Amino acid sequence: MKLRRHLRHHGSLPSLCVAALSAAFATPAFSEAQAPIFQTAVNVSETITDNVQLRNGPDAKGDWITMISPSVTARSNGGRVSGNLQAAFNASLYGRDSDLSRGFLTLRGDGKVTAWENLAFVDLKASVSQEALSSLGVQSGDSLTGRSNQTNVRNFVVSPYLIGRFASTGKAEVRYSLSDTDTSSTVVQKMQTRTLSANLTDPNAFGKAGWSLAFSDSIIQYSDRRDLNNSSLRGSALFQFNPQVQMRLIVGSESNNFRTVDDKRSTITGVGLDWVASPMTKFSGLWEDRFFGPGYLMSASHQSGRYVISARYSKDASNTSQSLNSMTQFDTYGLLMSMTAARFPDFAERDAFVRAYIADRGLPTRLGTSQAVLSSGVFLDRRINLDMMVTSPRNTLQFTVFRSERSALTTQDFALGPDFTSNTHIKDTSGSVSLTHLVTPITSATVALTLMRSQQEGSTTGVDLSNRTRRITAGVMTQFTPKTNGSLMIRNSEGKGTTSYTENAVIGSVSIRF
Repeated sequence: MKLRRHLRHHGSLPSLCVAALSAAFATPAFSEAQAPIFQTAVNVSETITDNVQLRNGPDAKGDWITMISPSVTARSNGGRVSGNLQAAFNASLYGRDSDLSRGFLTLRGDGKVTAWENLAFVDLKASVSQEALSSLGVQSGDSLTGRSNQTNVRNFVVSPYLIGRFASTGKAEVRYSLSDTDTSSTVVQKMQTRTLSANLTDPNAFGKAGWSLAFSDSIIQYSDRRDLNNSSLRGSALFQFNPQVQMRLIVGSESNNFRTVDDKRSTITGVGLDWVASPMTKFSGLWEDRFFGPGYLMSASHQSGRYVISARYSKDASNTSQSLNSMTQFDTYGLLMSMTAARFPDFAERDAFVRAYIADRGLPTRLGTSQAVLSSGVFLDRRINLDMMVTSPRNTLQFTVFRSERSALTTQDFALGPDFTSNTHIKDTSGSVSLTHLVTPITSATVALTLMRSQQEGSTTGVDLSNRTRRITAGVMTQFTPKTNGSLMIRNSEGKGTTSYTENAVIGSVSIRF
């Protein structure tokens, strides 16, 4: 009997996850030095645009939009809790078209709770954001313009797990993950994923040789579609050539019902290699023969005190929840935290430095132009990311390139969603570069260029679509008082193809921290 039959439906996971994160940060189990840090702020911005809905020619209409955003940030690295939680309520008021006025929540949390020292833990993730419904629609530079192609996306993950040791070098982990993903759009089905997994590994069971065993059983439930099942079992032989190089030989099997109602079983064979050239330089490669053909995951990273570069090339089955989680891998905060680890070994000191660095220079929170993929089914995603950040005392250069090729793995009538409704293959290519210069100790200037292109192939209508976007932004930010910042930015956007438009905007904002 499959283990998935024992995975019961849970109540409101979003409420559970947010409550757990809030309770975790509010717990009294901290010493004074480990107490969580809370910061509140209010941001007020005014956007004047000549094309609020990003429409073509005579349909373009201008508007002025006031947005008031009170926010709270909590972070901790002490006691039984580590992680951060950022939440903001955004009230947007449209001067000309009041029907567009609304209030919406944005939230991002990532935490770890130690339930039992060295034994039981709980990982928590939560995000509420505005995402593009389709890569073939208009691509807005904010959450206020081009609303016709935007939707509110909520993603919550609770993952309790147990870890232990056996023999002299063996490790064991048993984990249960529950994720809940929903949108405000009716064309994307609500999904809940429940996964039970177990991993056993002993890399030095026979000196420089070892073994590992990994099992996973999951079910994806939709609000108005059949369940999708997926299970796998992998065994690996491990060979440690030296402290820097390890090789893996993989054999196993997997089954799923992505393409048919009944589960179909297939074998897995593969090889992997991990090379830690230095504490600052790492390479990893994995190739497997899967049910969809060759699958792979290759990554490389190098960092120093002044720069970090990261590359990733993968081909694997994916869904909306996994797509949302992967977007957090290459953000400005995470890269700067890695770059300054040697300079600030203490987490709290490093965290304070990085947040002040981002605020003083007005850096974007997300590095990269890759977007979430909103689909009601499972899709095959082959993608490549290249991200780089270079810093100097007065300059910060950020550069990213992204390419994704996606095709539906579930049947056409099942994989309902904006990008897979009438086609089978989508290609996204994008790149962005930004330079921030510290003009004075309290004033910085930024200029950025973003290019995006999306293509549709294999359309059931016989018409393949494409869309191109070019966006240029420039602005200046200054500090009025130690807790008050102001900024002024101009933006020029142009879209061609399926949706053609031009837009010019001026955005002014003031942010006050308490």
